[in-house]
Amino acid sequence: MKLLLACWRAAVTIQSPLIVVQLLAGLVDHGFTWSNLGRQLVTALLAWGTVSLLWAALVWAWLRRRSRTAGLAFSERVLDDRQTHLLRSADVSDGWQQRTRDRLTSSDRAFLIVGKSQEAAGKSQEVAGKSQEVAGKSQEVAGKGREEIRFRWRPGRRADHSVHGSLSFDAAAGTVLVDLREGDHHLGVAGLRKGTSYVAMCQLARELELRGTAAG
Repeated sequence: MKLLLACWRAAVTIQSPLIVVQLLAGLVDHGFTWSNLGRQLVTALLAWGTVSLLWAALVWAWLRRRSRTAGLAFSERVLDDRQTHLLRSADVSDGWQQRTRDRLTSSDRAFLIVGKSQEAAGKSQEVAGKSQEVAGKSQEVAGKGREEIRFRWRPGRRADHSVHGSLSFDAAAGTVLVDLREGDHHLGVAGLRKGTSYVAMCQLARELELRGTAAG
C-alpha cells in the first residue's frame, strides 16, 4: 500500500501543471466566480485524481511482476534513486564469479566496465611510488575473496540515461552486493521520474542469473 501511495504521489506531482491549466481554462470559459471556481476545482481533482490513481496502480503491478521475476525485495523503497541488494548466483559452483563477469560484459546494456585491478593499475602508473602499496592492498582484497567491478547500465534505449553500478563479490559467502545509482535525465518507470535504479536492478539480476537473498 505504501508503494502504491508513493506512485500515486509521483503521478499527481507530474500531472499538477495539467490540473492548473484545466482549472484556468475552465475559469476563462465560464468566467470567474466562486461557484465556478469550486465546480472547476472539484471536476479537475476528480478527473486527474482518478487518472493518476490508475496510472499508479499500473506502475505498481508492473514493478511487482518485475520484482517476482528477479526475486528482489518489494517495498516502497523501490522508487529510491539508489538501490543496494545482496544477491546470490543461481549456480555457486567453481567459477561462478567468472561466469557472472562474463554475463555482465556480454550484456548489451552494460558498458564502461572497470574492475578494481584495472583501477589499481591506472593509479600505479600515475603515482609510481605508491605502486607497491596498491599491489599489497589488491593482494589483501584477493586474499579475502572479494572483488569489485564498476560499470554503467542502460535500462532503456539511450546510453545517456544509464545508471552507475558496482558489483562486489564475496566468494566465501557466494553472494554479490549490487549497488546502482541513478544519473540525470531519467524518465523513471512509465514516466514517473522514479524507479529507474530498481528497474535496472531487476534487469541486471535476470541477465546475470542472480537472485535476491533474505538480506537483499
